Amino acid sequence: MVYVLILSVVSQAAACLTLGLVKPWGERVPRWVPRLGGRRIPPLAVAIPAAVGAVAVTGLCAAVTLVPGGPLDSPEFPHGTAGVIMDVCYAPLLAWGPLVAALTIAYARRRRAGEQFWSAGVLLEETRVGGRS
Repeated sequence: MVYVLILSVVSQAAACLTLGLVKPWGERVPRWVPRLGGRRIPPLAVAIPAAVGAVAVTGLCAAVTLVPGGPLDSPEFPHGTAGVIMDVCYAPLLAWGPLVAALTIAYARRRRAGEQFWSAGVLLEETRVGGRS
């Protein structure tokens, strides 16, 4: 029982942290966080764990689906309509690892471009749509 709870919490946390690759809080700590609010997050502190996670999820999915005699070959595995429904529901999970890898590459490129911009000595005012900052 505890194993399932821990697995659920870890998988949900990883899914939420993946949003940091596309949201502003993946670049700066939100201002409401005590002591750290507003600080810049080093790009490698995000890109390295994301890349490791992408490789791990891709490897795990490949191992489960491609290994002969693996869990998918079990006689207890659903067959017929139930098997098709289960396949349709779980098939998108196979894309999770490669999609996180693509997001990680885009994040690293975006942050590297920003670092080069800042290192050139150019000051950039952050503006948001509607004039909010």
